[in-house]
Amino acid sequence: MKYTAIIAPLIVITVILLNQTFAEDGQLHSEANFTKPAEKLAESCYQHWLTLNWTLTNSEVLASNNKSFNDGIKKVCQARAELFFEGYEIKPFISADAQHEVFPLVFRPNVDEIKSQIRINLPKLRLI
Repeated sequence: MKYTAIIAPLIVITVILLNQTFAEDGQLHSEANFTKPAEKLAESCYQHWLTLNWTLTNSEVLASNNKSFNDGIKKVCQARAELFFEGYEIKPFISADAQHEVFPLVFRPNVDEIKSQIRINLPKLRLI
C-alpha cells in the first residue's frame, strides 16, 4: 500500500507509452501497405520496359545499357505507378510508342518532379 503512490503513475505512464508506440507502428504499417503495391507495379513497369528494347537516338545502343537513362525509367515507372494508385486515369506501364512522352521525363531529378510534369503535360488526366 505504501508503494501505490509510486507504482500507479509508473503503470499509467508505461501504458501511455506503449499505446503511442503501437499507434506509430500502425501508421507506418498503413503507409507501407500503400507504397508496397506502387513499388511492385513500378517494378513490373520497369521489367516491361526492358522488353521493349528501346535504343538511344538513331544508334543501335540499347537505352537499358545507359545507367542514367535506366535509372530515369525507374523513376518514371515509380511516378506513373504512384499516380495510378492516387486515382489518376493513367496507364502505369510504358507503351512501345510512348518514347515522345517518356524521353523528356527521364532525366528529371526525382519522382515528385516527374509526377508534376506528367500532371502538367497531360491535362486530360483526371481523378477517377
